[in-house]
Amino acid sequence: MSDVFERPNPPSGPSWDRRARLASAVGFVFFLAFVVGAVFWFVIRVEVNAGEILVLVNKTGKTLPQELQHEFGDQVVLYPEMVQRIASTTGEGEERVGDAYKGIRYEVLKEGRYFPNPYSFKSVKIHATTIGQNEMGVLVRKFGKPLPFPKTVATEPDERGPVAEILKPGRHNINTLAYEVQRFPAVQVSEGHVGVVTLLSGKDPHKKNTYSVQPSEKGVQRETLAPGLYYYNPYLKQIEIVDVRSHKYDMLQDDAIRFPSNDSFTIRIEGTIEWAIRPDHVAEVTVAYGNEEDILDKIILPNARSISRIQGSKLQAREFISGKTRTAFQEKLLEELKRECWKQGIDIKAALVRDIQPPAEIASLISQREQADQEMDRSTNEMEEAKAEVLLVEQRELRGRNETVGDARRDVVTVIKQAEQAKVVAVTQARRELEVAKLALEAAVKQAAAIRSRGEAKANVVLLDYAARAEPLKRAVAAFGDGAVYAQHFFLKKVAPSIQSILSNTDGSFAEIFKQFQSYDNAPTKGGER
Repeated sequence: MSDVFERPNPPSGPSWDRRARLASAVGFVFFLAFVVGAVFWFVIRVEVNAGEILVLVNKTGKTLPQELQHEFGDQVVLYPEMVQRIASTTGEGEERVGDAYKGIRYEVLKEGRYFPNPYSFKSVKIHATTIGQNEMGVLVRKFGKPLPFPKTVATEPDERGPVAEILKPGRHNINTLAYEVQRFPAVQVSEGHVGVVTLLSGKDPHKKNTYSVQPSEKGVQRETLAPGLYYYNPYLKQIEIVDVRSHKYDMLQDDAIRFPSNDSFTIRIEGTIEWAIRPDHVAEVTVAYGNEEDILDKIILPNARSISRIQGSKLQAREFISGKTRTAFQEKLLEELKRECWKQGIDIKAALVRDIQPPAEIASLISQREQADQEMDRSTNEMEEAKAEVLLVEQRELRGRNETVGDARRDVVTVIKQAEQAKVVAVTQARRELEVAKLALEAAVKQAAAIRSRGEAKANVVLLDYAARAEPLKRAVAAFGDGAVYAQHFFLKKVAPSIQSILSNTDGSFAEIFKQFQSYDNAPTKGGER
């Protein structure tokens, strides 16, 4: 036998060819599916990660109809109002318009996995908009109709420009191909301050040429903002922080007030003014005058100088050295300055005159005269003090005597009060004992009545019991006609059952009992006797 094996011939025939072609077709299908899957996975697949959004841009499609070119010729964003307008013009559905026309899609896609057709769409991944704490975002719309004059913000969905609504802190999915996001810090109104709001867009004021307007009217709003954190659209509103706390202004050296006295001497006054803006007139004061320096230069200092000159011109130079005159001048200055500034929205809280300097040429003479006047005043004060001391001694003696009399009167009053109190206590105790006795008496009377009632009840019970027993006996006696007959019947009824035989003489009292009974001759007797 040969050790060499022959190699078998490969199978052939129609069936084998069909199987080979089928295997090739299946392999091609799997390969094609693998290629398509690879294309979808590695080429078409778009992964939108956390914190991102996806915007699709239609690369292919139709352009705007001719009749809408003048209205939307420069628009590249397929926003909802434009899509509705195209759909109503062409008769197409809104979904069909969104796919059939070129442009940037308005809607955004959130995190996830998408497979957009790269031939028809361009995929643009954008970071989500995050507004930080203590800031706000303003959307500037890149599409729509231009804003009509004099509007500063877009209030309609198809108007181009800054949008009236703001973005508050947090995440927002904003299509930055259709909008620009501008960031602004929030406004912090601190304690002791208010916010004056100026509305840049709104209705025209009903009253013209006024410093403040009504709510929703364009201009400076009469209502101010209280302390707090505010988010606002700077294209719609402007907020100015105004300090409404008290302020002090020192009129010293070059800022001191100078005016001529009644006798033509120049008087120099240094002082301090404390003031604040009236809370209900903050808006008007801010618009009419400006900031703190403007208020000082336009309201407070002119009024202070004017009032000081008017009041100072009524006095002689020597009168300004007197303390009384200085006090009166200061009070008058405060009164007049407060009234005038109050009308202009400023509250003057204090006006203190620190120093009044008369001219040097008369200062010494006036000082000497003032010293003499002060010496006279001091002597007069000493005399008044002596008189007051004498009066004080008299009052002390009178107080001592009054205290002694008062002590005696207090003792008498104390004794009377104690007696009255003892009397009240005794009367109260007696009344209490009387009430107790009355209550005891009432209790005894009620107890006796209760005992009597119980006795009467028991007697009635016994009486009724006896009556109940006697009634049958009465009826029985009435039935026999006489009580003696009933007694005899009762006796015989009791005795008869016990009699067995009678051995007696027919004569006698005992035999009389049986005479009334009929003898029974034929009746047998016990033992055969009759």
